[in-house]
Amino acid sequence: MTTPDSIESLWLLVADLRLAVEEEIEAVTADLVRRGLERPIPALSGRLRGEAGTGYRYAFQVAGGMYDIRADDRVRIHAAGRDALGVVHRFDRALGLLQAVSPEWLGERLDGAELEFDPTWLLRELSLRLAEIAEDPDGFYPQTLLEAFGRLPPRLGRDAPQLTSSEDLNEPQRDALGRVLGSSVQLVWGPPGTGKSRLVARAALELACRGRVLVATTTNGAVDEIAGRLASIADPALLDGDRIIRVGFDIAGAPDDRIDFGAAVARRIEGGAGGVDRTLADLESRLGASTRRRARAGTTSGAAARAPVLNPYARTGRLLALARASGDAEAARTLGRTLSEITRQAEQVLEEAAIVLTTFARLSIRDELRSLRFESLIIDEASTALLPYVALATSRVRGSSIAVGDFQQLPPVVTSRSPNAERWLRTDLFREAGVVDEQRDGGGLPSTRDGLCAMLDVQYRMVPDIREVVSEFFYGGRLRDAPQVLERVTRGRAVTVLDTSELEPQVERADGSRRNRAHAEVVADFLAQAARDGFSGIAVVSPYRAQTRELRDLVRRRLGRAAPADLRISTIHRFQGREKRLVIIDTVDAPPGRSWFLDERRNPDFPRLLNVALSRARENLVIVAAVSGLRRTLPRDALLNRLLERLDRSGARVSARPADLWSSR
Repeated sequence: MTTPDSIESLWLLVADLRLAVEEEIEAVTADLVRRGLERPIPALSGRLRGEAGTGYRYAFQVAGGMYDIRADDRVRIHAAGRDALGVVHRFDRALGLLQAVSPEWLGERLDGAELEFDPTWLLRELSLRLAEIAEDPDGFYPQTLLEAFGRLPPRLGRDAPQLTSSEDLNEPQRDALGRVLGSSVQLVWGPPGTGKSRLVARAALELACRGRVLVATTTNGAVDEIAGRLASIADPALLDGDRIIRVGFDIAGAPDDRIDFGAAVARRIEGGAGGVDRTLADLESRLGASTRRRARAGTTSGAAARAPVLNPYARTGRLLALARASGDAEAARTLGRTLSEITRQAEQVLEEAAIVLTTFARLSIRDELRSLRFESLIIDEASTALLPYVALATSRVRGSSIAVGDFQQLPPVVTSRSPNAERWLRTDLFREAGVVDEQRDGGGLPSTRDGLCAMLDVQYRMVPDIREVVSEFFYGGRLRDAPQVLERVTRGRAVTVLDTSELEPQVERADGSRRNRAHAEVVADFLAQAARDGFSGIAVVSPYRAQTRELRDLVRRRLGRAAPADLRISTIHRFQGREKRLVIIDTVDAPPGRSWFLDERRNPDFPRLLNVALSRARENLVIVAAVSGLRRTLPRDALLNRLLERLDRSGARVSARPADLWSSR
């Protein structure tokens, strides 16, 4: 029950969170100015180039300018009186050619469009949603929010799971699930490969027996991982009845129509709800529009599959464009009313759902989600969740709040370095709740007796030699191997350091980042030999964007189609949450410049960055490093130097001379 003291605590907390968000808006705005993106960019021409996953690929010729536009930047496309969100696929600065992917149909030609790269509107929406909590606490659940933030004591306990789908969990997963079901707040610490997604899916189904569940996370990839697991283990009745709904999607992939929100709304419309389907069919005939449905690559086959249906919003959008083009005002008015009815039917789909999965950003901006309330909340990837978004999600939950993640992995990406932003945006929920305290003995790790934090300590990903290194440096030696891992056979040495010292590599500055051409050559030589030996499933990761571009260009030029199958080259940040059979970590840095980014004293996030890089590998891990150079550019007792010395003692270091690269393994 809320009291005057708790309401005051709520107001103070929300005020601090909103101030941090405002400071982040200022920092992001300043960064946009540096990148030349503070104003919308006019497109000289634009046109549809085809379908892309679940969306459409558009190409634009933009006016000249020194724009620092990057792949994966979010973009708002303003065209013909309509707005659509998209993601940059590619930008050629020299030619002024930009390709973007959007889920929205905007027409065949988009001449006169404007492209807006300012993401601060998302933060402004978040600030508004937080203000609503403070202005009307009775419309939300302040107690849930305050318990999650440690301002009120939570209820801790254990309840037994009821569903057969929970019976295949291992011992630490079962223990965590019992604590999740018996507590009003529970944190679950899940190091790499310990089955976090497996636990979240089971917990969601168990909690859905008590009322509607919200599963929220930062990235679409994480949402899709949970959604896929739910679809594979849930009672078919939940799927057939549209009781599990995934709101939003990853543009790069194809949704599962069994749980996709748009597909569920389309099925409802095609079933006759609100008379929408008949209205659209009549207008399609009147305006001469095609009703052809396109099959989606992600549609599941078999008994559980359902025929793909065309999104009613897309149908209405196309018809509205035709009505305006033909000057049919009556049809345009009818379509306006139809859109309102579609929205009402969409809200009904969510009201009837047992489990709703979405990202924090969509929870903030989607009108259909704004009035929805939940019995339970599960936050996945909790270490990357901004606390203002956590406050937003918990305020809409009457019962329990569960956070699952790994505070030793990467924190949220934050631009501002102000004290308020550091305090409220770069702090994860584990630290905010007090279960992690860097000032405490033992590296600040939670106590094994902490009732607020359960740990998953049996890992299924890394072979023992890799797990031993990761566990020793980041998890207090607590990780254990599942029996399946012990049976895995690796090819050659599990961990290798390719020492480039004899090559005397040099680092160049490029676009505010760093690259090392000698290291890129070493990696390309290694990949060429790996391909000749039939080795596949490789990732090359680097802490620097410029080196990632250098590696991609070199591998494409030198190897082309002869590159290893299933190869991915990425920054470490972008590779979080993924894994490969073999991972190559290019440390890049070498004399004479100082390695400030790889120095935890100057970059406090580096230990978590290194942990992410090391723990992506299943069978083989290769570290490319100028060992002697790093001893000069980093403090001798720096984390990276301590790691390299530890591997040197185990005989993992070999020279990176071309003849040694693969044969030494």
